[in-house]
Amino acid sequence: MTIQSLGYVGVGAPDPTAWADYARTVIGLAVEPGTASDSGSAAGGDSVRYRLRMDQHPFRMWLTEAPTGGVTVIGWEVRDPAAIDEMTVRLKEAGVDVSVGTDEECQDRQVARMVHFTGPLGIRTELFCGRRLAPSQFVSPLGVDFVTGEQGLGHVVMKTPHVQAAVDFYCDVLGFRLSDTADYPWGTFYFLGCNPRHHSIAFIRSYKNEGTHHILCEVTSPEEVGRALDRTREHDVKLMATLGKHANDGMFSFYMTSPAGFGIEIGAGGVQVDESTWVSRVYTADIWGHHPAE
Repeated sequence: MTIQSLGYVGVGAPDPTAWADYARTVIGLAVEPGTASDSGSAAGGDSVRYRLRMDQHPFRMWLTEAPTGGVTVIGWEVRDPAAIDEMTVRLKEAGVDVSVGTDEECQDRQVARMVHFTGPLGIRTELFCGRRLAPSQFVSPLGVDFVTGEQGLGHVVMKTPHVQAAVDFYCDVLGFRLSDTADYPWGTFYFLGCNPRHHSIAFIRSYKNEGTHHILCEVTSPEEVGRALDRTREHDVKLMATLGKHANDGMFSFYMTSPAGFGIEIGAGGVQVDESTWVSRVYTADIWGHHPAE
């Protein structure tokens, strides 16, 4: 596996300020405003309004203004420049148009090198190496510790009517493993991993709309999950699904609706995948909970 982890995501939101406040007061991320140099620094020339920290990285998410909420950029960290070269060859052999990140783009992402291309769902997808770590220690405004490190930011789950094409691209071209499949009454999920985290990206077939289903922010303990659930009541945040435990990745979690409409999962206790012994299976139910919220 050449791709190491989910490094960062760009997030579009109709009201970036409201999303930044939610990130700070409900999730517990550190929020830093964009600067004058951020003008036009995001994909498509959009101006970065806020950058969000959850660990020693300079940011794991950034916010731009967009009419529809969701992930606009996905950045995957690779080992080194040789890995970028290897992945570039694989992408071009698959007929993908790959562009080299400019000096300005690399500076904006705080990376030594980066290439980008259009991935599934038309989302700008970046491969980078040499991330510059922040000079200051991450301090959550709510005292929350997030599980990142070699497992990366967390995971993203995307909705698309072209789910098999998306899964094939990530497995056959980018080299992800199919960790599991979950065949639920409300849809079939395909979970794809690239490191010990059970999945860093997943796809669900949706014929109604295409876009972001949710982003996971994993915390270090069930108590932190409970405190986050309390904060949803305090700040009148609508739940998407109740507290529960997944059968496939073992995550103890709940889902809430972010101000941009897509979901945020807060969870703890996700299983660690051992590539040498892992067997992909099909699940049809969670262990308990995760009922759709009223």
